[in-house]
Amino acid sequence: MKSIYMIIADDINESIQKGELKPGAKLPSIRTLTNKYNCSKNSVIKAYETLKNNHVIYSSPKSGFFIAETLDRGQFKRDTINFHSGNTVIGNMNTEDLKHCLKWASDIYKNYSLESGVYGIDSLRDKLVTHLSNYQIFTSRDNIFINMGVCQTLSTLNALEFPNKKTTILIEQPTYAMYMEGLKNSDTHVIGIERDENGIDLKELERIFKEESIKFFYVIPQHHNPLGTTLSKNQRKSIAKLAKKYDVYIVEDDYFSCIDENKNYDPIFSYSDRKHVFYISSFSKIMPWMRIGFIVCPTSLIEALRECMHKIHFFSYPTASLLSQATLEIYLQSKLLYKHTSLITADLKNKYNVLNENLKSLESLGVEVVKEHSGFYCYLKLPELVNEDILVKELEKSKVIVGHGKRFYFDDKFYKKGIRLSIASVSDNDIIKGISIIEEKLKMFI
Repeated sequence: MKSIYMIIADDINESIQKGELKPGAKLPSIRTLTNKYNCSKNSVIKAYETLKNNHVIYSSPKSGFFIAETLDRGQFKRDTINFHSGNTVIGNMNTEDLKHCLKWASDIYKNYSLESGVYGIDSLRDKLVTHLSNYQIFTSRDNIFINMGVCQTLSTLNALEFPNKKTTILIEQPTYAMYMEGLKNSDTHVIGIERDENGIDLKELERIFKEESIKFFYVIPQHHNPLGTTLSKNQRKSIAKLAKKYDVYIVEDDYFSCIDENKNYDPIFSYSDRKHVFYISSFSKIMPWMRIGFIVCPTSLIEALRECMHKIHFFSYPTASLLSQATLEIYLQSKLLYKHTSLITADLKNKYNVLNENLKSLESLGVEVVKEHSGFYCYLKLPELVNEDILVKELEKSKVIVGHGKRFYFDDKFYKKGIRLSIASVSDNDIIKGISIIEEKLKMFI
């Protein structure tokens, strides 16, 4: 159940979004809200402090609390329900922890400058070794390269020549849209393999590994984007085994690894021979104020990757900023990262309960909901009667933004008509209202 202070904060935010509270408007006194919500003064104070930290309100000594002037914070306005974005909202984070870590990091590294190397700060890499061991990734500092996230990692691996001398990249269908856009703009030979709620057909995967010249297989085993599904333990083990057998590299994108929804989950890397798996991840989904990620590279390819990243350095800087690295190091050292991810995990579980309950109304209209989803994403398969192009436009007119299913498919032959929902930057109330609008628009086609 949501804390009373969050209910108070959400109610005030909603009043602002509806235009009921304008910039400069004075908010009710602490005593007034204490009586209204039948709660303690501390709960109201905490609600107001949360809104202050998010720059929604400000306080004036002896005068009270007031609505702050709003800034244009991006493409979608405050009254828009954004099921499209996969990025969390900075305002939802514990900003006091962030300020603490930023200050600590800037104090520690104020006399340092970031060298032009491609590995990242040694002390951060050491802490990542310990951090990764919690997720059954046992590696050494030498194998870890700090970078600016998954997209940069994938473009680097595309350019890297692998020892197997193969040239084709295998991707799941559907998969991460940003990566596919990059592939479409390159001269890389790409083929796909179907991924659905049951995972991957292992017989088909083995056939492709055996018959095609697969350089690497890009796979998102858990919290899949856009399906929101997780591969079974048997499938993860089998992928590792087939990679070794057919000398195919696996690029395992575990972009949401810190969200510990399944404590029994082990990555493909943990089942592998450590020679055929690149393990890549990012902290940007849970710490959206900075772009930072990393690669765990097979030992035999460390030097080749270093040389490749050094060449890229002449065109774009490959390593995350010193301040981003130092801040992440402090988050790990102080254990604040685990506090942070625990809060996000709890919030996600609550949102998914709300989402799943409200999706039931769509199933009666013939929408097929991919079950057992996790992370931020959920894919809705639409009935044949529905024109998804028109649906997406009609939803946008009603200020509901969703992901068009075609964005996540490289090859139309795999396409399953649908839309992707992300709960990364929406509230419980947004979910309820948004699903209701989707239901209303679907009825136009039924």
